[in-house]
Amino acid sequence: MQFFIFYFLFFIFYFLFLQKVKTHINFLKMKTKILLVSFFAFVGSIAYAQSSDSAKNKECNARLLLGISGGYTHNSLTTSVGYRPFTAYESMGGFTVGVPVVYQFAGWVGLQTEPSVIRKSYRWTRTEFYALDPILPYQETKNTYLQLPLMARFSFGGENLRGFCTPGAFAGYWAGSRINGVTDNEEQLYEYDEPFEFDTRRDNRFEYGLSMGLGLEYNCNNVCTFALEGRYLYSLSDLQKDYMKQQIPRYNNTIVVQASVLFNLF
Repeated sequence: MQFFIFYFLFFIFYFLFLQKVKTHINFLKMKTKILLVSFFAFVGSIAYAQSSDSAKNKECNARLLLGISGGYTHNSLTTSVGYRPFTAYESMGGFTVGVPVVYQFAGWVGLQTEPSVIRKSYRWTRTEFYALDPILPYQETKNTYLQLPLMARFSFGGENLRGFCTPGAFAGYWAGSRINGVTDNEEQLYEYDEPFEFDTRRDNRFEYGLSMGLGLEYNCNNVCTFALEGRYLYSLSDLQKDYMKQQIPRYNNTIVVQASVLFNLF
């Protein structure tokens, strides 16, 4: 019951916070995000209530797991070319490395966090008549984030081989970036590969959003657990601050496929 109240208050706070956030997302997308958060809160409160009831009738299989994870990321940038005609944005691959920590209240419900380093990259290229050039102007942007998610963890299945899902949210810090590519400079092609210089007036280095994961895990005699998971990260924060009129927002959308091994601490 106390956990249900906590989730309810968290949802109210989040709703009020969204009303204050200045964003270029339309009202329909805003409603979708609010519904997603309310769904996570509702499912979490129900799961905790059920696990509390079951703990009264049987022994609670609570355990704490700590491990390491790593995998592949596929990031795309949701934006519009706006004032840059003949330009197309493309997705790029990257990596992620993290330290998952899982606390299971019972055999099927728990909480998970995973401090991680994650690469969220994208690329733009010229199109249309630029495609006739032997070397197309392009730029690759490789962004590195320090990310901290907080997720509910629901598992189902047999005693050793089980499926699980991890709805939740994440916050991150845009720690670094590197750009490389080819551009035309006075009718000449110029190649570059250099660190990206952040502008405090323009660049928003704080990121937050929603996440959803699905996976399989195998428990090895309660000593360690191997897991394979696919996760989708939906950013709610613009890569830019609100620094000019008629600004075109840019958001990360990231697919993660990762493997992890977790060790039982107790």
